Amino acid sequence: MKAYNSNILFNTSVKRKAENWLAQKLITEEQFISISNYYNTYSYTPNIFVRIGLFIFTCFIVLASLGMYFLLFSSGFNTGSGFYEITSLLYAIACFTALELLIRKKQVYKAGSDDALLYVGLISISLFIFSLMSSFETDSPIVFFSSLLPILFAACVRYADRLVTFAVTVCMYAIVFLIVQNLCGTFAKLIMPFAFMAFSAFLFFQLHYLHRKERMHYWHSCLALAKFVALLILYASGNYYIIRESGEEFFDLHLLPGQDIPLAVFFYVFTAVVPFIYVYLGLKNKDKILLWAGLLVFAAGAITFKYYFSMGHPEITLTLGGALLILIAYFSIQYFKKPRHGISFEEEQDADSFLKTNAEALIIMEGLKQESPAIQNDFKFGGGQSGGAGSGGSF
Repeated sequence: MKAYNSNILFNTSVKRKAENWLAQKLITEEQFISISNYYNTYSYTPNIFVRIGLFIFTCFIVLASLGMYFLLFSSGFNTGSGFYEITSLLYAIACFTALELLIRKKQVYKAGSDDALLYVGLISISLFIFSLMSSFETDSPIVFFSSLLPILFAACVRYADRLVTFAVTVCMYAIVFLIVQNLCGTFAKLIMPFAFMAFSAFLFFQLHYLHRKERMHYWHSCLALAKFVALLILYASGNYYIIRESGEEFFDLHLLPGQDIPLAVFFYVFTAVVPFIYVYLGLKNKDKILLWAGLLVFAAGAITFKYYFSMGHPEITLTLGGALLILIAYFSIQYFKKPRHGISFEEEQDADSFLKTNAEALIIMEGLKQESPAIQNDFKFGGGQSGGAGSGGSF
């Protein structure tokens, strides 16, 4: 079920945690060496710059092979014998076969090349489903998303990729939207926000339950991302601006001047209160995902109220708002300089920061920026006399 070796990934996470403890002087150098020797890691995970380069190079190779394929079999365009369907399916199979061989033989993990093969393979499958629907003269979006969801979910389970996780989450919400729209008809505009709220809350609690399980370590980052997306969509489902604008865009909700959307008071309260709930629960439970989501939707709520209840003079409002945020940040820093309630402003000695992880690549790039040597102007011409036009002097 898992493409990557879960033991190696676990050992890698243990080693990174040991590096953090060593940086915080919680363990000695001898203990760190002992941990490193016991938890062996041998998967290939390059730094971000090499990963980007391998990703681009792999995509180039795949596109070049696709162009060669079209040149060799271009006659299939005129036959109408399922050329696009066959091509998409063959390339999906080829990409996933190459991906499996690369992981098993070379022991790569998030190296760029495996990411590229995974994404190209999934895009090929999406094109295969779309072409197959076109051949059967079916253009139902719910059929497309329902056919694509199991494939994306299987890829997410096997490869634990965050971008694929995001695609799975979006696909699920698209299916919920289409089901509610098809079943409820004209009442969809009233039910849709609450359907999204209910589904987002259900999804978040299920993901939160799984996220706390030790056996789900392989999908830890995927579950965290899905939780974050569920929190954002839960708030967006009740945000006044989104409800009003989406009602006019998707459900032909025409409001006359002075009119308001149904249950406007509820959506105003929801827009204002939910950010505080997110931030409070994030601080109380020491949950960074809730805290980050709360800060983000807090800004969205402030912009929403500013949009509909502007008192004019935006420069004054922005100045006062910025000053208030600076004061809040200042007093929060002063308050949490000493650890309180399990929260501290002290910088975490994280040995796995971006700068330290990619220090080698940064040093190499810096080395390429050496200044060129100064030009020595000590060359002198030989003797001679100028001539003509009455000029004189020696070179």
